Amino acid sequence: MVVRQLFISLFAVFLLCACDTGKPKIIIGKSKGLPSELLLVVDKPVWESDLQDTIKSIVEAQVPGLAQSEQMFRVTRIFTPHYDRMFGTMHSQLFVTVDPKLRKPMIGISRNVTAKPQTEVTVSAPSVDALREYLSANRQRIQDFLCDAQIEMRTAALQSKYCKRVSDQLKQVLGMDIRVPEDLKATKKGRDFLWCGTNRNQMDQNVVVYALPWDGNTVFDLRSAMERRDSVMKENIPGGRPDQWMQTAREGGEALVSGRVRNIQGRDMLEVRGLWEMRNGALGGPFVCIVQVDTTRRKVIVAEGFVYSPSSEKRELMRELEASLRTLKQLPQGTKK
Repeated sequence: MVVRQLFISLFAVFLLCACDTGKPKIIIGKSKGLPSELLLVVDKPVWESDLQDTIKSIVEAQVPGLAQSEQMFRVTRIFTPHYDRMFGTMHSQLFVTVDPKLRKPMIGISRNVTAKPQTEVTVSAPSVDALREYLSANRQRIQDFLCDAQIEMRTAALQSKYCKRVSDQLKQVLGMDIRVPEDLKATKKGRDFLWCGTNRNQMDQNVVVYALPWDGNTVFDLRSAMERRDSVMKENIPGGRPDQWMQTAREGGEALVSGRVRNIQGRDMLEVRGLWEMRNGALGGPFVCIVQVDTTRRKVIVAEGFVYSPSSEKRELMRELEASLRTLKQLPQGTKK
């Protein structure tokens, strides 16, 4: 980590000198990297140990909720001494290192150190044994930090470039606001329901937002959430025939989904990933939804993104939609027209 620390220190000194001499303050430039690209910076002895498999299981894991295998990240790996200015502006970075000076393992998150937007995740431990145990225990946490960083970059981009038509219609239907990609121009309104999509035959992206009455009980039960989902989709997203409508894909009666309660933007939400299908039809694909409660208005709010793209990879399509879901916000009461 010496090279990285030296690089950051020199960068900080350069900023300070610019201020002391009265020169204009240096503005951090834009980060670089392909979508979902991750720079892995690791100590060579760590990589050449049995920890290599543990690290790979974190950064080369498959995207959950897809029918086919796709890795979470495009991984570029370098050893710690090779980290220099060329790599310093990468938007997503994971450092794995052994530091004998530490008393216990630690994980640190840094934002916009040398470029913007940028997220650095550093996992360090005093020994290889301690690092092995810490990585295994914090696998999901590390993946969440890295995946959230990818989504946050897309969320930031949506603030200035989005479909205003959808934003305006959601204000009318639910008194809420959302930012979706400009291509999601087609819309359909229902009772406390709004759908928008691209209407493409390939790489088709869709977002739905709807509200249901809240009875005061928990809404984070996965089975109940999928029953509510199927009821809403049957009513609002029919197929071409009377016996066709969108539903959650099931096997042996069990929904093909996974869910967990997460704290997203300071609020507890049920995050669900899984597969959808058109009943008595050939269409299907992945979806992700977040379920939350508006206790003031006594409403269950659900925002979902789903994709139909049988002939292409879906990781980036899904991450764009997940970024949209995170822009959803409640407007002051009385906004709904």
